[in-house]
Amino acid sequence: MLPRPNGVVTLLTDYGLRDPYVGILKGALLRSSPKVQWVDISHDVPAHDVATGSFLLHTLVGRFPSGTVHLAVVDPGVGTARRLLAVAAHDCYWLAPDNGLLAPMLAGDAAIDVRAIDVEHLGLHAESRTFHGRDLLGPVAAWLAAGRYGFSALGPRVHDPVRSEDPFAGVPRVVHVDRFGNLVTNVQAAAFAGARGLRIAGRDLPPHATYGEVAPGELLAYVGSFGLVEVARNGGSAAALLEVGRGASVELLPA
Repeated sequence: MLPRPNGVVTLLTDYGLRDPYVGILKGALLRSSPKVQWVDISHDVPAHDVATGSFLLHTLVGRFPSGTVHLAVVDPGVGTARRLLAVAAHDCYWLAPDNGLLAPMLAGDAAIDVRAIDVEHLGLHAESRTFHGRDLLGPVAAWLAAGRYGFSALGPRVHDPVRSEDPFAGVPRVVHVDRFGNLVTNVQAAAFAGARGLRIAGRDLPPHATYGEVAPGELLAYVGSFGLVEVARNGGSAAALLEVGRGASVELLPA
């Protein structure tokens, strides 16, 4: 059963905050539904970095009320023939370009329904070929959140969405580097529970619970707020010290 929209829209983009794009996107939401509530997740996704956007979207699963509409715009193919998707998964709705950004929502059997947004049927016209967030995705997100359109009315069902690599699948590795230089891996907390540590960039790190358990400047491995194993440096950047980033391999050290 599809969840009842609750009027909340989250926003995740690579627009940055220096330019007016984020504000204009919010204006498009309000013009389409003045009572919509938005939550800014991040607008600092590196430009065109679909993989990072995909990881950040996954961190939202289970963190918002049923019926929330999650709008993500990281769209290097804007203006091309790529589709715009609406996915019902994890008791929420997810709208984004069909470029792999929604990979975690499409993994396994998470997706209840996948639709290609039919902008002509919805009466939308793109004023610009380079700002589909404002002209197309923003209004659709607001309409869905407000109940003006039901999910199934957004467009036809599709069975071939772009499925990029699931950021949590595959060999143990770093999948995200946050602004503190912490290295977030795809290793789940349960897998780390029986290990004596983690090896990365030739260093063996025993498990710790908090930064304060190691001296300033020292490295540690711990389970972070995403339920994933992270590598950090107390008071500094683990990424800079180890000179590694996304994709760096890690190895669990058996007990």
